[in-house]
Amino acid sequence: MDSLFWPVLIVVSKWGIYAAMIVLLGSFYWQQTVGGRFESRIVLSSPSLIAWSMIGLLSVAVQFFSQTGMLADDGLSGAMSSFMIQIVWSTGAGDATRWRAIGFVLALLAILLSSRNSVWKSSALLLQLSTTAALVGAFLFTGHTAEMSPLYGALLTTHVLIAVWWFGALIPMRRACQHDAVDVLLPWLVRFGEQASVLVLIMAAMGTALAYAIVGTVHNLLFTGYGWLLMAKVLAFCGILLLAARHKLSLVPAIQTSRDVRQFVASLNVEIAVAAVLLAVTAILTSLVGV
Repeated sequence: MDSLFWPVLIVVSKWGIYAAMIVLLGSFYWQQTVGGRFESRIVLSSPSLIAWSMIGLLSVAVQFFSQTGMLADDGLSGAMSSFMIQIVWSTGAGDATRWRAIGFVLALLAILLSSRNSVWKSSALLLQLSTTAALVGAFLFTGHTAEMSPLYGALLTTHVLIAVWWFGALIPMRRACQHDAVDVLLPWLVRFGEQASVLVLIMAAMGTALAYAIVGTVHNLLFTGYGWLLMAKVLAFCGILLLAARHKLSLVPAIQTSRDVRQFVASLNVEIAVAAVLLAVTAILTSLVGV
């Protein structure tokens, strides 16, 4: 079997985990905070969210067996080796697998309960919070941060939560632009821009602190594979940051006068594409050294 098969499968499955987590947690958060104020639902439909939960579960399974396969180095039979499965299951990768699987199962339950009466919806909210804790907490079991002080774990989880808040808003925002009146949409866009101005700076500062703790020196940044991937991630982040700044400073104010959201939606589509690329770079980065 090609030596790149398992690493590529690990990266693709990790991208699936990240994307599913952002779509689900973003939908849960924005549904609870602003969904009821809009004329139409701004989050994906229940069948779509169920599909993303299944994508997440499938990605978790594929990533786990790809890790056992790469460790065994004996093709598909090695990936299913009970001995290798026990080894990986007993490591931090196994812990992360368990919590991610639990998180996506809880997400499924939350989606199924959210369409019922108010009592069930209260239970769904608790499940959504539990889903968030499981999926975000899984990051603490793998990579360099698992071996660092709890301070770096706190930095990582906060960094991830803000990223989920930001990227998870893109699809609801796009749907709101397509279905809701400008007068209903504008207050959310303005408020989101104000909040993002603070939270994104916090996310960047925490990401910088984590990167410095892992890279350590300028030499490692410039002359190692991890350093190059980190710089690629920074470039992608700067690109999405510039798009967000354009939205806040130019396109959203323009909507107030033109009442036309088409240019904003076009730019939002670009931001979603750049976010997908950023997740891909992050998946490669974390597969190389783990974070």
